Amino acid sequence: MKLLPPLLLLTLTVLLGACGSRSSAPKSIDGKYVYEDNISRSVVTISGERWTMSTKFGAPGYRYGSDDKFDAGDVKGNTLYHSGFIPYGQVSDNTLTIGFRHYYKQ
Repeated sequence: MKLLPPLLLLTLTVLLGACGSRSSAPKSIDGKYVYEDNISRSVVTISGERWTMSTKFGAPGYRYGSDDKFDAGDVKGNTLYHSGFIPYGQVSDNTLTIGFRHYYKQ
C-alpha cells in the first residue's frame, strides 16, 4: 500500500475543510433602516414578509408629527414590493436602497 505524500495530504485536508465550513443559512434582513436628510427622516422596518415606512418632515430636531407619511408592502427574498408586485427597494448587506436613497440598518 502506497501512502500519499504529506504535501498532497495537507492540501486535500485544507480543501475539504474549507468546503465543509461554509454556512448556507441566509442572513436575515429584518430590522430598522434609517435615512435622514435636511428635510425628512424615514424609518423602514422589515419584519418577516412585511415592511412598513414612516417618514417625518421638518429640520432635524424639529419634526412635525402631523406631517407623517406611512407606507407598507411585502418582502420576498431581499426585495421590497409595493402593492404586492411592484419592486420598491432592495436590501444588500446592511443597506436598503430605495430609488437613489440609501437607508442604513441600525
